[in-house]
Amino acid sequence: MVSEPMPARSPGRPDGRRWMTILLFVSLAANVFLLALFGGRMFHRHQMFDHPPEYAAEMGPMANRALDRLVGPLSAADREIVLDTVRSHAGELQQIYRSVHEQRQMVAQLLRADRFDRKAVDDAFSELRRRTDTMQLTLQAAVADAIAKLSPAARKQLED
Repeated sequence: MVSEPMPARSPGRPDGRRWMTILLFVSLAANVFLLALFGGRMFHRHQMFDHPPEYAAEMGPMANRALDRLVGPLSAADREIVLDTVRSHAGELQQIYRSVHEQRQMVAQLLRADRFDRKAVDDAFSELRRRTDTMQLTLQAAVADAIAKLSPAARKQLED
């Protein structure tokens, strides 16, 4: 048997196996990334992927989340009944949401202040609770008004 001498590797060029290992690692990393991206999309709704419904801008994000859960199981006609009724409270809900947001900013500002004033922080938290309670009461009244307009069959769908 004649044996051929192995070609000498040049020091500057890695062999094919090393490139294949690198390529397989990059491919694996890309697949894991895509799996995480699509898995996250399936199991966690996020605004980057989901466009909020048109009523979200009218009522603020807190009311939007509550309404999303509420109207989900309803038919299109019943959904419109609920949304139209709640829309009649949209101006008030937006105003209250802005008020809550401003108060949260006030609390954050007080907490970051160089000189901590416990009484001012307590008062700010108290006002934030009051505004949040007002928002809850207003949203609950709007939802109760809307649900009162639904048929008993439509209200049964809310239980599921």
